[in-house]
Amino acid sequence: MSYIKSGSTTTLDLLLTDEGRRLIIEGANHLDMFKQFSLSDCDIDYRSSKRHADTSDTANDSPQLGFIPGVTGNMLNFRKAINNGYNIRNTIWATPEGSRVTQPTKKYVAIGVRQTNNTIKYYRGDLEIECYLHDYFTLCKIFVSKYIEDNKDILSLNPTTIEASLKTYFESTLGVITDTDYQEFLNTLSSYGVGQYLDFWEEIKVYNGNSFKTEAVKLVPEKDFTYYNGLTLAGGAFIRNGGRGQNTGIDFSGTFLKGLRQASPFSLMFSPHIGENPKHYKTGAGNAGIGFQGYDIGYLNCGGIGSWNSTGESYPTFIMNNRDNGWSNEETNLENIFVGFVSSVELESTIPLTDAGFGNSGYGNIHTTIPTSRLVLNPNAINNGPTYYPIKLKRLTQDQGSFIGINNNRSLGTRVTVTTHPTDTFGLLLSSLEYSSNWNNSQAGLGGSSPYFSVVPSKDNGETISSSQVAAQTQPYYTLATRMMKMCDTIFTSVAAQNNKFWLTDTYSGGYLGGLSGVSINEYNISIPLTFNVYSTESREAEPCKVTVRFKFNKGAVKESISYSAKSSQNYYRIFDDATFKFYGEAGEDLSSFSQDPRGHNYSSGANTTWQTSGSKALFRKVTRGQEI
Repeated sequence: MSYIKSGSTTTLDLLLTDEGRRLIIEGANHLDMFKQFSLSDCDIDYRSSKRHADTSDTANDSPQLGFIPGVTGNMLNFRKAINNGYNIRNTIWATPEGSRVTQPTKKYVAIGVRQTNNTIKYYRGDLEIECYLHDYFTLCKIFVSKYIEDNKDILSLNPTTIEASLKTYFESTLGVITDTDYQEFLNTLSSYGVGQYLDFWEEIKVYNGNSFKTEAVKLVPEKDFTYYNGLTLAGGAFIRNGGRGQNTGIDFSGTFLKGLRQASPFSLMFSPHIGENPKHYKTGAGNAGIGFQGYDIGYLNCGGIGSWNSTGESYPTFIMNNRDNGWSNEETNLENIFVGFVSSVELESTIPLTDAGFGNSGYGNIHTTIPTSRLVLNPNAINNGPTYYPIKLKRLTQDQGSFIGINNNRSLGTRVTVTTHPTDTFGLLLSSLEYSSNWNNSQAGLGGSSPYFSVVPSKDNGETISSSQVAAQTQPYYTLATRMMKMCDTIFTSVAAQNNKFWLTDTYSGGYLGGLSGVSINEYNISIPLTFNVYSTESREAEPCKVTVRFKFNKGAVKESISYSAKSSQNYYRIFDDATFKFYGEAGEDLSSFSQDPRGHNYSSGANTTWQTSGSKALFRKVTRGQEI
């Protein structure tokens, strides 16, 4: 065996078998006969001392036991070798790729990820990204803390000092003193893809070797686990059973799959991107993220208003248990009357509004219309109906918030948030106390032709709670934020417990459940992967990008910032107890370093650890593998 150097001249003597000679004699064009040139010697045992043409002695025979063309050197016998039953099993050959001399331009689907220096780098081929959900929990605590005044008296472990502690944190650590400062703080977070949604990539483009172009793309799950893990995480966004809006997870009844009958608080978002023509959007080419969005927005129309607590800022109750708190008389026109929860579209587009209030007389005893969010876990189950999270009533008064313009017709609305930033509205909703109604339990209103039901603060299974016991930390409470955090624990551990190929976890194992590490729900680590092949639908020749996003959650990192307790046999998060904020990012498992500022360690002091911990560990997300363009 030997190598022939490129550029050298070598003459090969071709010794043809009878079959080769026949082809030459009968062929019209000798040059057209040579379709490929191949080499193979895999059938020859060079360790054998016997001549391959020697068939008389079986000692130390090579596997061939016959003539091999061009190897034996036997000029008399080689002509019949192929005809004697010896076939080349493996070949090495070269065939032309095409008739064009120039190489066509290669295109690649490229995914852009924002880096800790706030630049975007693009990757092709195989890309792996980690997304740190424990940072997202702590981020939500910051958004909620702006509304500590509404909740400190009953819900905080330190009601007399917590407001001052948080004020110090915002001013000294974040450099946020005024409402304008907070608006700018939220803008900075948004520029990095951090807010209600936590972005794991920025955009998708097609690279042709010289430039990037925005094109429509599609994401194809690599394996079954991506499809089912994705549905599980995104279940809060679109899983609806029976057309009634209940978020009960994925129903696999009648299939061989076990399924996850758990509601998810998350939504996965894959947005479009503006194309070369600013009037056209390119499907799927924008940023992608995950966030809490498993709830509805609307209003509570209720009568029978009362107060849940006797000290501190009042939380309302709504007890509609008699005719004075229901429809006033039998002659009431029931057309276009909405009682209880009403969606924003229905209330704002259907009910006539006059100077005196709602135009229909049936609303005479409806004392309150209050904006609220709603989670519908499973209204078919007794004691597990909808939960509501109305904002504090004082935020609807003129002395609490100034009037602001809401449309081009000079209409005014009440400003209920600290700023006009969308993330600030998200924070207000997250801070709201959980309520349940007994409508699904008693159905008393149906028999009495009146809306008899109550809406009061509650815990798991719709059970009512006492303000005094909550203040004494002997009963649990929930806000929209802490309810969704608890739903996360249920989703994560349910996926980890499946132990099959349809719901997959990685990175961590050996814990109290097979798909995670840790000893209990109080202390565990989990990683849930999604793997997509991303294709351009416009440049089909473009090489797709295979991207894996791992959603990592380290419970220990969360508990460094958010209290976690067990009362009345219920584990729950307490989000108003202190002014501790620690963002660990990729250090979430070993807790080796953190940042008190989500923008990075000592960001407001001008440190160079932007979007990193004090140990230069990335916050919120990190590319762990990828071929950068």
